Amino acid sequence: MCGRTLLRGERAEMYLNGGDRRTVCELCTSRALHEGWIREGTMPPGDGREARPNRRRSLISRLLARRDAPAAPAPEPEPEPYIEEELEPAPPPEQRAAPPREAPRRPRERVREPRHVRAIPTSVEHKIASAVDLFNGSEHRRTIAGVARSLGAPTVSVRPAQDGLSLVNVVASWELCWYRYEVDLSEEVPTVRLSAQGYELDELASEERSANAVSDDRGSLALSA
Repeated sequence: MCGRTLLRGERAEMYLNGGDRRTVCELCTSRALHEGWIREGTMPPGDGREARPNRRRSLISRLLARRDAPAAPAPEPEPEPYIEEELEPAPPPEQRAAPPREAPRRPRERVREPRHVRAIPTSVEHKIASAVDLFNGSEHRRTIAGVARSLGAPTVSVRPAQDGLSLVNVVASWELCWYRYEVDLSEEVPTVRLSAQGYELDELASEERSANAVSDDRGSLALSA
């Protein structure tokens, strides 16, 4: 869409513009969606309305045929043979056995499932350091390295989010675009997710444009001294 050559590490996706197929890089996905392009493979399947009337008519015809068919006569039950049984006299009350007493039931013990609770760092420095380690172990650093080969070193900001005690935002920005990643330290297996991206630096808060970390040529982050 932008006309530039894809870099090593960047991935492109196919979009549909009318009847034409277009190649869109990661930086232009927002522009493609804004222009009304549709990513290939995401077209909603047909709802199958054309096949419903035939199926409904066949079901009604079967019900009508079943209703109009003469009912088969039910077979007459055969008479059961009469057998005269001799009844034994009931034993006297003193010989009647008392019903066995049921053993008292013990209450079932409630099985408690093990809970996996992850300790969240309390200090801001520990949260930032944990988020940097998790980002360096994710595949998102390849995106940062690929864009940096074209636009140069990014401005990197790693700070806890204001709306969550366990969330840390990692923002990498250039003059032409920016990426925001979210790290949730409360998860049993914390992961790094791309939460937003854009093309204007005015869309970022002032602290997100203030660097407190740097990125190397592989996209790995390190806190500034």
